[in-house]
Amino acid sequence: MNKIIKGILIAILIIAIIQVIHLVVFHNPGQDYTEFYMVDHNNDTLDYPINVTQNSVKKLVIGITNQEHQETNYTIKVLKDNQIITKFNETLKDKETMEIPYYMTSTNEKGTNQTLNFELYKNNVSSPYRTLYLRYNVI
Repeated sequence: MNKIIKGILIAILIIAIIQVIHLVVFHNPGQDYTEFYMVDHNNDTLDYPINVTQNSVKKLVIGITNQEHQETNYTIKVLKDNQIITKFNETLKDKETMEIPYYMTSTNEKGTNQTLNFELYKNNVSSPYRTLYLRYNVI
C-alpha cells in the first residue's frame, strides 16, 4: 500500500514539475499593445491648453510606451483640419517609453472647438493604431 501511495505522489510531483517548466518556458506574456497618451506641460492631465490666446505657443507632451514584446517602429502624425502639421518617427524597444515635447503653434485663427488630432501608426501600417484629440478655443 505504501508503494502505491509513494508512486502516486512521485507521479504528481513529476507532473507538477513538468507544468512549472512549461509555464516558465512557454508562458503567455500577455496581450501586445502600445500605450499612447498626452499630458500637459506639467506632465499631468489637469492643465491642457483649452483656452489659448491667439498666436501663443503651448507645450504638450506626447507619450508612447511599447508593450508589444518586440522592437516596434512608430509614426506620430499631428493633424489640424486633416492637414499634417508635424510628423515624428521613433523606434522603441520592448517596455521602452518615449515622451516627445510638442509645441502647439496652431493658434493663428480665433475660434471655438478647434481640434488637433494625434495619430499613432505602428510598423508602417496605413491606418492609425490609436488616435488622441485635443479640442481648444483660440481667444
